[in-house]
Amino acid sequence: MSAPGPHPLVGRQRHLVTFLRALYVLAFALALAGVVLPGEAGDAAGTALVATLVAAPVLRIAWLLVRWIRRRDLRFAAVAFGLLVVIGAGAATTI
Repeated sequence: MSAPGPHPLVGRQRHLVTFLRALYVLAFALALAGVVLPGEAGDAAGTALVATLVAAPVLRIAWLLVRWIRRRDLRFAAVAFGLLVVIGAGAATTI
């Protein structure tokens, strides 16, 4: 008996995974810099860390929105777009 062939969906999100891993490595480096650096530099690193942690999920949704539009999966694209609108509205009301 032979084993089944490779699954066609394996690796389809590899670019997204690589991007998110890079963001989380950046977040770790910024957190470390925020703890180690004194004064204004540490505060700036902390601010950049918060911005990175907020931006990561939003960028993931945007990435998937583009992917779903390209694949013509309009139901998922509409939900992603609606979620981005809600996030944008929430951000606009807090500023």
